Amino acid sequence: MRHRHIVSGFEDSVEAVEDVLAAGTVDDWSELARRVAQDPDGSAARSLETVLSATSMYGTTRIWQHFLDECRRRGHRIGRV
Repeated sequence: MRHRHIVSGFEDSVEAVEDVLAAGTVDDWSELARRVAQDPDGSAARSLETVLSATSMYGTTRIWQHFLDECRRRGHRIGRV
């Protein structure tokens, strides 16, 4: 996703993750999900957690919170998302 918080590729900052949730494509969401699933305690997951705790996006906040919780419950590298 090209936007003000991403220069090239995918960035795991809180601002970038918030933009992906708010205005990203399915491909952007898939990339975020892959990163979180591969490392549920990594920078993408921590940024996602921060965004979810500070933002309420209709419908998506609950879905992403459930996904993050499941990734952490199952542990690292849960497989392909």
